Amino acid sequence: MTATIARLILAMLILPATGAVFVLAFLAMLRPGAPPSTPQLLFLWTVVYLFVGTYWLLLWHGVVRWTRRRVLHTVGGAVAALAGAVVVAGAGAALQPQAPPPLLIMLGAATVPIVWVLLTVLAWRETPVERTLRLAAAGADRIVCPICGYAMTGLREARCPECGAAFTLEQLVAAQPAREAASAGV
Repeated sequence: MTATIARLILAMLILPATGAVFVLAFLAMLRPGAPPSTPQLLFLWTVVYLFVGTYWLLLWHGVVRWTRRRVLHTVGGAVAALAGAVVVAGAGAALQPQAPPPLLIMLGAATVPIVWVLLTVLAWRETPVERTLRLAAAGADRIVCPICGYAMTGLREARCPECGAAFTLEQLVAAQPAREAASAGV
């Protein structure tokens, strides 16, 4: 199994793992005959947020190319997710004025990890320049059209914009001069 496949499987497991952390923390703070207080709920969600943030960052830290922009967007995403929770709880209070505050806290707070993870997916996407550098490091730094020699590195389809020839990815990779020489033992 490749490291990427393992990371994707672990990424899918974040939801059940977070649910387990939530249930265990909730049961630990629950007192018989008394509903959880607002400070207890806020502490509970802080534990959940720390778990999700730690899990997600540890899972992807070696894959993401950390730039100042990405760090700022990651922190900004956390702030935006928290602000969104306040909006969701406020909207719930406006729509149901008699709703108990702990229910509104639970409703708003539950959106934070989901929104933050989705925002990090957008913020951590590989840029075209990073993709070109990654491909160059992997030895695929130059893909040229076998017909006209046009540099096709970084294109999103296997059609040459210069001569219009279309290829399958396998045909395009197999026709590269450096790969032909390498496979011939030159």
